[in-house]
Amino acid sequence: MKLLIQHTHKPGEIAGVLTYIDAIVPGLNATGVETQILSTQTTTLKSWIAAIRWADIVHMNSNHLGFALLCKLLGKKIIIKYHYLFYISTHSHYEKLTLWQRLKLEFIQTLPKPNYPLKWKLHTVIKWARFGIRFGTALLCNRHTACSQFLAESLSFPWKVTALNCPIESASNQKSLEDLTLPYTFAYVGRLNPDKGVDLLLRATKLIQDYSFQVKIIGSGQDLDRLKALVEELEISSRVEFLGSLPNKEALEIVRSSLALVVPSRWQEPAGYVALEASSVRTCSIVSKVGGLPEMAGESNLFFDREDYKTLAQQMQICLENLTKALERGNQANQYISEQFTCKKAVQELLEICQELEPNLFLI
Repeated sequence: MKLLIQHTHKPGEIAGVLTYIDAIVPGLNATGVETQILSTQTTTLKSWIAAIRWADIVHMNSNHLGFALLCKLLGKKIIIKYHYLFYISTHSHYEKLTLWQRLKLEFIQTLPKPNYPLKWKLHTVIKWARFGIRFGTALLCNRHTACSQFLAESLSFPWKVTALNCPIESASNQKSLEDLTLPYTFAYVGRLNPDKGVDLLLRATKLIQDYSFQVKIIGSGQDLDRLKALVEELEISSRVEFLGSLPNKEALEIVRSSLALVVPSRWQEPAGYVALEASSVRTCSIVSKVGGLPEMAGESNLFFDREDYKTLAQQMQICLENLTKALERGNQANQYISEQFTCKKAVQELLEICQELEPNLFLI
C-alpha cells in the first residue's frame, strides 16, 4: 500500500504534527507500507498532483481545502487527522453540544461587538471564511481521526471520529532520587502566553515558599516581560529561572531531573504532548483539567482545576513532602504511555482505518 502523508509545515518547525509524522512513518515502513511525506507549504501544485496520483490513500494533517479537492478529483480517499481545536468557541470553555448547537454558538461568539472598529468587524468575515474552509475540507474526507478523545468529541460531528494517539518512545531506565536536581525542581516547558497559565505556576510558587525548591521555565513568547514583572511583584526571584527556548533533547534532560512537570494551561489543550514527554522520561506531571491534558497524563499524575493555583500549590507541596511517591507516579506514567502510546498501536489503528476504506489493498 502507498500512503501519502500531507502537512502544512516547513522543515525544522517545532510542531505536534511533525512529531506525529516522524514517529509513525518508521512503523508504517516496517509493516511494508510505502510512505511519501508532502508539505503543501513548501511544494508546488505539480508535485501535489504527482504525489496524489502515486498514492493509494491520502492521510491529511491539515484543513487544506484545495488539496482535499484535488484528492477527490483524482479519485483518492482521504483520512484526515485533527491536531488543533476546530472551533473558536471551544478555545477557553468546552461543553458537549450537538453539531447544530456548536455551529450556532460558533456564529454567536464570532460576531463583532458593536463598539469594535471597522477593521475588527471585517476580520469577522475572515473568521467565517476560515471556518468555511475547515468545514468544507471535513465534508470531503472519508474518515476522521483526532489526536485525543477530547478533540474527537469536541468536533461534534454526526459521523465517527477516531482518536489516534501520537506515539512516543519511553525511557527504559528507572528514575531514582539521585537523578533529581537539588534543590528540587518544578519545570514548565512551552510557549509563554496567557493561554498557557504560567502566571498560575508563579502564584502557586509564592504560596509554598517554606519549602526548598526551584522553578525552571523553558520557552519564549509574548508574555515573557509580564511574567518577569510578576516574579518581581511576588518577590520570588530567587526561586524562578527563565531559560528561554532550548533544543528538545536539552529540555527533556531538565524535565527528567525535575521532581515534576507543571502544565497549568487555561485553554482547552487538544492533547498536551508535553505531559507525554514528561512521562517518557519518568517524571510525574501536575496538569490542569482542561481539554486532552488529563487524557495524556493518565490517572497516576496530579491534577487541579483550571485557574485554581491554590490547589496547584497543594499538589506541588505533595510532591515535595513525599519524594518517593512522586517518583512512583513518574514510573507509573511511563508504564501508561508504554501501553497506550506505542508506535505499534498507532500504526495498527491507522492501518485498520485504511483497510476499512480500501479492503482490496490488504488482500494477499
